[in-house]
Amino acid sequence: MFKRASLIPALTLLLLACSAPTPPAHPVASGGQVYALDIRVGGPQGTQATLQSLPPAQLTAQRLEGAPGDVQLGAQAISTVTFISRRGTQDVRHVNTTFLVTNPTGVPITNLVLLPVALNDTDGDPGNNAMAPTIAGTPFRRLQLFSGQDASAQAPQLSATRAQDVDLQTGVARPHPQGTPFLTGLDLRGVQVTPPAGLSVATQSGGWVLPGTLAPGASVPVTFAVDFPVDRQRPDTQVYSFSLLFTSAQDATGSEVGGPTDPARVVGTLHHPTLGQGARVEEQYLDFTLPDPAVMTAQSVPLAADGQVNVTLSTPPTGALSSLFECQAFVGERSQPDALATEANLQVVSAQGDPLGRAVSASLEPRGLTRLYVDRDIRVQGRCEDTSLGMTLTYLDQLDLKRGWNLIQRQSSSTDTQTTIQRTSVPAGTWSRLSFQPGAAWVNVASPAWGSDLLLRTGQPTAVPVDLRQGGAISGTVTLSVDVPGVTVSPATLILPSLSGQGLGAQALQTTLNFQADATVPAGDSSMTLTFRKDGQVVGRAAFSLTVSP
Repeated sequence: MFKRASLIPALTLLLLACSAPTPPAHPVASGGQVYALDIRVGGPQGTQATLQSLPPAQLTAQRLEGAPGDVQLGAQAISTVTFISRRGTQDVRHVNTTFLVTNPTGVPITNLVLLPVALNDTDGDPGNNAMAPTIAGTPFRRLQLFSGQDASAQAPQLSATRAQDVDLQTGVARPHPQGTPFLTGLDLRGVQVTPPAGLSVATQSGGWVLPGTLAPGASVPVTFAVDFPVDRQRPDTQVYSFSLLFTSAQDATGSEVGGPTDPARVVGTLHHPTLGQGARVEEQYLDFTLPDPAVMTAQSVPLAADGQVNVTLSTPPTGALSSLFECQAFVGERSQPDALATEANLQVVSAQGDPLGRAVSASLEPRGLTRLYVDRDIRVQGRCEDTSLGMTLTYLDQLDLKRGWNLIQRQSSSTDTQTTIQRTSVPAGTWSRLSFQPGAAWVNVASPAWGSDLLLRTGQPTAVPVDLRQGGAISGTVTLSVDVPGVTVSPATLILPSLSGQGLGAQALQTTLNFQADATVPAGDSSMTLTFRKDGQVVGRAAFSLTVSP
């Protein structure tokens, strides 16, 4: 969870469509005031960027325990870059500018985060506002065209982002390798900002992150960036200048920030109300050597009390490996005919074994990261298709894999007749963060196993011990029913406890069900399904091989 880094007073960042470096200047203390960063295009001296102090606006922070003091920002930009690139069907202007940030306090700042903020007029009276609000709930204000005309209507189209560069051969924008990471979906529960008079403040859930520890007196460059659509044919309609407001926070634990990714090591912090005492992370695989593939648990690692995860992946069992190419018609180049591979699945379970969800890694774009194990080195660039299932399955691969664990990005798209899976290698050390992905609400029958025999004598109840597992955050009353006329199950309702309230020794998911067949049920063998419902919706099933005798 983020803490306030006291205040880097809400800086006003004025970005213009420009491109040229300017020499850095010595940092100036922020001193609890508001700043305007002005960048001017053209003129005899070329592109200029200056940082000036505005009248105090009393935009301060409610300091949390241990929060450091203000940081310092350089008075002039180290560099400012802009370009237009084609993204899908839209032309997009990208602007980024880099400044030095310095820690002048006597304590380290850990994972400094710069968060855009929106300032909204609370009563519609501009006369009692300490400073001008931003536009339409965005962190932007003072949008102008080159002619000086107001361009406020375009504010919702502007978006803060990570610095980009452009491939000069293709014209395609891509994340700049030295660009300051920009994270979205941040946990803002610890960030509290006191707004200027007459305004309310809304902190955005994405921001620029300076990973690591900024020691007292140390400086580090931070690159701000903004994208917005433009019409190349009408330069007079393009936004020429605007201001971006932001504040600062820190994540002392690193739980939201993440870090460089090791393909074989999963590190991070998971937060969720269902992750109570005794939860653990299980490295699981499917064993394909069995007639019915079963889940194997390679290792089970307790989740730390604060949610921290530190798992070094094992060498997968042989039964979990299968062909890297799940289709036959390959076109392209590959250094090996095939390889055996498997993907890592980190299941998060409660102390009672309830499947709560998965621990997943995501890159900063944001896109999911998959850890892929292969039993040999293999390089692949090509296309592989399979039509044996009545539809077209297509793999588009750009892979450079080493024996052992690798990072890839896997993206899928489907229609009624085709599924396309794109697999791309990702370098080790790619910045990512770990998050908890809750599972769907479901009731699993751990015992008896799916398809177990159930022997009933007409008119006589049969008691069956049942071990249930709550999938996801399901709790409360569920109803039970069977699909064979004349067969009943009791009790007809169960009350599942809240996962977050279970103690380490709770056995609330173990119960006994009584099945009974009346005289209308014919003797012989059949199949029967036990169904669990919550609020009328199916939340679980178990199958039995039923035998009824007189």
